[in-house]
Amino acid sequence: MNSKYLWTALAALIFLNGCNQDESSTLSTAVEPPKTDVELLNEQEWDDNRVYVTKDNYILTKEANGTIPGIMKPCFVVNSAKEWPREDLSNADSYDLPRVDFRWNNGDFVSASASEKAIYESYDKVWSIKTDGTDLRLVTDDFSGDVRIMRRSPNNRYLAYSYASRTSGGTDKVVFDVQTQKSTLLGTDLGHSQFLWAEDSSYLYFEDRAKYWKYEITTGKITQMDDDFYFSEVGVIYGGKRYVVSEFGVGVYDEKSDKRLYGVSIYPKELQEKKKKQGYLVITREHSLQYELKSRSISPDGKYAWGESVQYRYFINTETKEVKLEKKDPKKKSQYRFFDVLGLNAEYVRSASAGSARQYKLTIDKKLFSQTQHWGQICSGHSATLSWLYNGFANNGAFIKEDK
Repeated sequence: MNSKYLWTALAALIFLNGCNQDESSTLSTAVEPPKTDVELLNEQEWDDNRVYVTKDNYILTKEANGTIPGIMKPCFVVNSAKEWPREDLSNADSYDLPRVDFRWNNGDFVSASASEKAIYESYDKVWSIKTDGTDLRLVTDDFSGDVRIMRRSPNNRYLAYSYASRTSGGTDKVVFDVQTQKSTLLGTDLGHSQFLWAEDSSYLYFEDRAKYWKYEITTGKITQMDDDFYFSEVGVIYGGKRYVVSEFGVGVYDEKSDKRLYGVSIYPKELQEKKKKQGYLVITREHSLQYELKSRSISPDGKYAWGESVQYRYFINTETKEVKLEKKDPKKKSQYRFFDVLGLNAEYVRSASAGSARQYKLTIDKKLFSQTQHWGQICSGHSATLSWLYNGFANNGAFIKEDK
């Protein structure tokens, strides 16, 4: 049929149909839009029951191991990081639970001759996720190198991190603004990295060129601290106090005056008594091997700290100054293992791994095996580590919603 006559007939049909309806009614001419690539992919039946988020990224759902059966957890496959949702400070739903930042190179190992995209996917990026394993977000990919350490500000807006730069050849120290997506380079050296945020997020202490510095957020001013000023890789400022978890215990300082208030030592009592008598204590190689804390963590309010040496694990109450310890014994169940991420009031702990999350709700006396969950939350790439807690006061510190 000639198209001219077809459209004439169609118009007549519409007119006649309209005459038989109430004058207020209208004919719906809406046509369903074509389905997106993601919708078409999700209509297919996949053996692994994957659900696509974008054309190249999807989520698997797997059962977590642990004391609570039937708990299902998402496992993320990210083949195109730039398509993945970024962390959005205006999205209140992202902050109803504590979160952890972590580093993840979501792509496979590649050679130098690989495509630019494949190389990008294989590089480190900073990600974040809720402590219940949901709401994975890309925080920043605004660098090229291997992440060394990262610390989030108490207001969640700023991420301080360092990385072994592929361009400068040193360790770059950076503050990334999640809101503006802008990065500020604080320094570059070949040494150690440390960061500590102010309680109100207005300034940041950092280490560069074996010196301590203070960076003010609003002005960008950087000031070198006095030689007797001290903070550490693991610590927190809360309630006007600066908690410093060092290699051999916890020091507590008044943040305003920088006066040392007290310390909690992990040394055995006999060594502490020796130090009191002599006024000093020579740290021998034997002491270092036995007691020096290689791994450390602290709760968001500074009340609890944890550390692990070659031979021991320690759990410290900084208020009562009580130190509990256990000697490592592969034949016995540990009570203080996997405390790398220490939640508010030490009710929950997590391992530092992000590729395979190991999370515990502690007993009343702050030991393991009340509730455990272990799940693989990263299902692509080759490593995800350095988990560090932020937004730790959300949900009263509980890592899952049911226990707030």
